[in-house]
Parts: sequence; C-alpha cells; structure tokens
Amino acid sequence: MIKSTAPTRIDLAGGTLDIWPLYLQFGNPPTLNAAINLYATVELTPRNDKKIFVESKDLLLQVKFKSLASLPEVHPLDLILKTLKYYQPKKGLNIVTSSEAPPGSGIGGSSALNIALHGALNAFTKKGLSKKKMLGVAMNIETQIISAPTGWQDYFPPLYGGVRSVRPGYDGVASVALPISLQKLSESMILCYTGNPRRSGINNWEVMKKVLDKDYAVTEKLKKIAQIAREMDKALTLGRMKKVTALFAREWEARKALAPTISTPQINKLISGGMKKGAQAAKVCGAGGGGCIAFMVPLKQRQSVVSELVRLNGRVIPFCFVQRGLRVQVT
Repeated sequence: MIKSTAPTRIDLAGGTLDIWPLYLQFGNPPTLNAAINLYATVELTPRNDKKIFVESKDLLLQVKFKSLASLPEVHPLDLILKTLKYYQPKKGLNIVTSSEAPPGSGIGGSSALNIALHGALNAFTKKGLSKKKMLGVAMNIETQIISAPTGWQDYFPPLYGGVRSVRPGYDGVASVALPISLQKLSESMILCYTGNPRRSGINNWEVMKKVLDKDYAVTEKLKKIAQIAREMDKALTLGRMKKVTALFAREWEARKALAPTISTPQINKLISGGMKKGAQAAKVCGAGGGGCIAFMVPLKQRQSVVSELVRLNGRVIPFCFVQRGLRVQVT
C-alpha cells in the first residue's frame, strides 16, 4: 500500500498576486504562507486486475470503473480521474482520499489533496517526477478542471512545508523557507472555522480582468497588497512578531477594500468578538465569503478569545505550523 500525506496551509499575505500574469504587473511581489498539521491523505492499494475503485471520504462518494480507458471525461471526482489519466497506471488500483480540513475552509485543502494524489501516483507508477515537475502538472490539471487561472502559492506548502515566501520571477516561480520559529508562530495564532464553506469572496478571474483592463481603483488596491506582502516577508524573516501582527491586520483591511464580499455578517461577528477579548488582528483564509478565520492573539488572551469564538458558534480548530511537506510511505 502507498500512503501519501500533505499539509494544508494558512495564507499570511499576498494572495491573488501569485497568479500569472498579475504578479508581473506589480513587480513580482512575494506571497507568504505556512503549512499546518491538518493533512490531506491518499491511500493507494494495487489490484490484480484492471479495475479502478475510487472513494472520497469527504464527498461520501464511491465509484468503480472497469479500466483506465473507461474513465469519463466529466465527473464529480474530475481531479482524481484526470490525474489518473496523466500517470497512466498499468495495473488496476483502489484509491481512498480524505482531508482533515473542513469543507471549503480556505486553507488549501484541495491543493493539498492534489499534491498528495500526485505523490501517491508518482510512486505507484515510478514516473520519477521531481517536486517541481509535480507542482506544474498539478497546477495545470486543476486549471483545466476549474476553467480559470490558478495561483502558485497553494502548492508549495503541501510539497515543502514550513513558512514560505513564494517568489515569482521572470524565469519561473520559486519559494524560500523563512527562518521564523514555528512554535512562536503557532502560539500567536488561532484558527476558527465559521461553519460555512467559503464562497469565493474574491473572484480572482474578475480581479485579473480588471487589472488588464487598466481599472485604476483595483490596481491601486493590489499595489497596497503587494507592498504589505513585501513588508511581511521582511518581518517574518527577522522574526518581528509585532510587525507581522500589524501587517496581518493591514492585509485584511486591504482585502476587504478589494472585495467587500470576502466578509459576511457571521465573519464580522466572530472577528469583532475575538478582538474585544484580546485578539490583535484577524484575517479570513483564502478567498473568503466563509471558511476559516485566522486570529493573531497574545498568549495571555488566548483562552478568553477561544471561549468567545465558541460562544459565537465558531469552531476553533487545534493546529500547529509544521516543517514537513509531502510524505509518501510505501509498505
């Protein structure tokens, strides 16, 4: 059996600007994120025939196919089936997928599952793809499925782990591990699930079109996000947590200015409640409109903030930041 696991992530600053060609319009700013110990898992068991069985525990869906050639072009499990077609396994197999991230949480659950799937199939077929190659293929398959441009940032945490600065350049996109203490960062943050899946409060495709159409207002708002990301990169590198917290708060204000639908009455209530009990900053994870909220909280106020979020019907998710990325075990 092959068991492949990959961590999800919390985005810290710079999201949306990780999409080509947006980052080129703003001087190639970084995107900052960090891997957390909520994992996507793929378990792959070879069969003695050509049949393919796929189970998604999150979607409560089980499907069976006679062979690789019988896989449909359109299916609710498109990501898995298209990835299978890419790797072209010569034997049948059973695939079971699951994720510890809540549905639509905005913490990169689908990208983590995507990377875990590539890790398992790369090992099973002995295709020998490097991590860099896997990232490119995973991104292209997901782009084909959602029929819209995808950003780079979500693939680096599940592949490499740690706190990362995703840095686009003229010759490609790379990432750098930042030296900040994972324990210190973990102690500074609370993750709260709103109970409602995200509904893409930021439509990245609409943002991109407005930038390319020279929409001055949108361009100016993205310039602010780009500058916050550059400052966040420096603050994280130097371990300046007070500065990180202040920039986290600025990022949220800039996000709301860019796309007001990123927040909801429930999100506003949870953030307001957390701030009243001592949180210093908060930001919705991912595209917003639901999903998770990350709070920056002093250690002394941590329990009072947690209690208030629970009282307001938020689901506080225990987590910590992790150094590990994709892990593939063959037994």
